[in-house]
Amino acid sequence: MTSSKRGDDDARTEIIHDVDYPLDVPDASGSGSGAGGGTGDAATTAFPAAGRTDYSQFSESGGYDMSAPLPFGEQPTTIAPARRDEIGRRGTIDLGLFVLRLAVGVLLAMRGLQKLAGLFGGPGIDGFTQTLADSGFDMARALAIAGGAVELVAGVMLVVGLATPIAAAGLLGIVGLGIAVRLTGADPIPVLSDTSRGLEPSILYAAALMTLLFTGPGRWAADRKWGWSHRPRFSGIVWLVIVVVLAGLVWYFLNGTNPLTSSADSAPVTAG
Repeated sequence: MTSSKRGDDDARTEIIHDVDYPLDVPDASGSGSGAGGGTGDAATTAFPAAGRTDYSQFSESGGYDMSAPLPFGEQPTTIAPARRDEIGRRGTIDLGLFVLRLAVGVLLAMRGLQKLAGLFGGPGIDGFTQTLADSGFDMARALAIAGGAVELVAGVMLVVGLATPIAAAGLLGIVGLGIAVRLTGADPIPVLSDTSRGLEPSILYAAALMTLLFTGPGRWAADRKWGWSHRPRFSGIVWLVIVVVLAGLVWYFLNGTNPLTSSADSAPVTAG
């Protein structure tokens, strides 16, 4: 503690040590003197020579241990990453994904019922089989049953949020085959049309399914405890590759036409 009293010309400064032991720091030669020992009866005020960094003697003599880290100073600038299994706040993303799953899943499940049972004004299994046969497919009845079943089951799974990558990929394959069938018709199919159904619904279905494939169903789903519910990572790519390969094989072996160049007559298919 310091106290000063202003005089006429000079200021007298008095230093008072409010401790009950003498200040003991090493002198320039490295030896210290203090209350516990030393040759002098007064504490030295000599400090280590310039450039010297060894404060071990100072710490041994009762001073502050400079080898220990200070309680303040430069703090670490890196932030440890959050655990991958922790889901942070996502705002209304989960609500939006639920609405998207509900709309797409319900509509495609209804299309499956159109094909399998003839509900909602659908062609039924016989009508859909005839449509696929007219489009150039072999094994048309088996394909009609399989396509309607995939739309129905995968649509329900999408609404529930169960095995979402598999459900979304399966529906994406059905939608893709539906687009290919429509492109094989003799009449050009516009993307947008006022008088007939164009390709825009199928494109929107495909875009929505691709979104769910790479974003996951969100936390409002049966898959909420799985990693793909909020962080699909590679599952979207894996299932996309699988469905593209399977759809390509079905088209190649059971139809064989090029959807971009074929001009054969084909009945419009409303799948997807």
